[in-house]
Amino acid sequence: MSNDINHKEATVTTNTTDVADTTSTDDTVTTVTTDTDMDAAQLREEARQMRDEARRMRDEVSRMKDEIVSERKRMEDLKDELAVLDDRGGQWSDYLEVKGLHVEFDGFVAVKNLDLTVEHGDLRFLIGPNGAGKTTIIDAITGLTPATGSATFRGEQLLGRKPNDIVKLGVGRTFQTASVVEELSVLENLQLAEGFRKKTADLFKKVKGVSQNIQYMLDVTGLTADAYKPAGILPHGKKQWLEIGMLLVQDAHLLLLDEPVAGMTPEERQQTGELLKRCSRNRTVIIVEHDMDFMRSFADSVTVLNQGEILAEGSVEDIQNNDEVVRIYLGGGE
Repeated sequence: MSNDINHKEATVTTNTTDVADTTSTDDTVTTVTTDTDMDAAQLREEARQMRDEARRMRDEVSRMKDEIVSERKRMEDLKDELAVLDDRGGQWSDYLEVKGLHVEFDGFVAVKNLDLTVEHGDLRFLIGPNGAGKTTIIDAITGLTPATGSATFRGEQLLGRKPNDIVKLGVGRTFQTASVVEELSVLENLQLAEGFRKKTADLFKKVKGVSQNIQYMLDVTGLTADAYKPAGILPHGKKQWLEIGMLLVQDAHLLLLDEPVAGMTPEERQQTGELLKRCSRNRTVIIVEHDMDFMRSFADSVTVLNQGEILAEGSVEDIQNNDEVVRIYLGGGE
């Protein structure tokens, strides 16, 4: 009896041990399985993060490429704009030098052995009484009036040349009445002017779009909104701006303007002055003018003429304080 009981206890103990061993094994399997699942989940998360990072890097590379393309285009546009107002506007060595300029009409001396130097970047005003020789000087420089003496720009002699040849040397002028083709649009006038420097064969080629040069000049002259309007319907001020724009797209380095603000409203005069001031930073600009308020507001330097000779030169302040100038011109005396 006792032996049976002991045998049963041993059997129970053995079974209990087996159960414990089985439970321990199951726990181990569960632990291994759980660890494996965690590792797989972690790997999946890391893989997802790597895919996201790769996608972000691709997007960043694409964005950088777009920025590079955009920056290159911006630099090209800037290069073109600078070419319009800087490189094509001339160098500091570009200046007008007039020596011994003499003009006679049937024995009447309109300009008497005149010497005049106007430097690059100077906005020079020529003032004086009617008949002082202001416009005659401009006419002589641009080949419209025969003259003796010397007038050089960028080292090129202008006297004795035909007007068209002088224009090709970078000299442009306006008249008291704007010379635009009224039947053509503003844009077509500018394209016509731009074509002046093209080869004959290129003049008949169809124009494709608007050139960077013209687009920039439309903006500079404030005529962008009027580009497709007939030039003939423009107010007086805008016609003058168009004519100035035509000189600029022709690549003129020396601008000679004859009373550019005559007949303008005060607002138009102000805008014209600002435009000419901007142009003069990169060009040589000479203005024949009677509007003393306009001269005081925008002139860098002033030359006063009287009876074909230079009466005085200097700053606006110098001229206003010159007794002889005040007596003969500013004061209304002769």
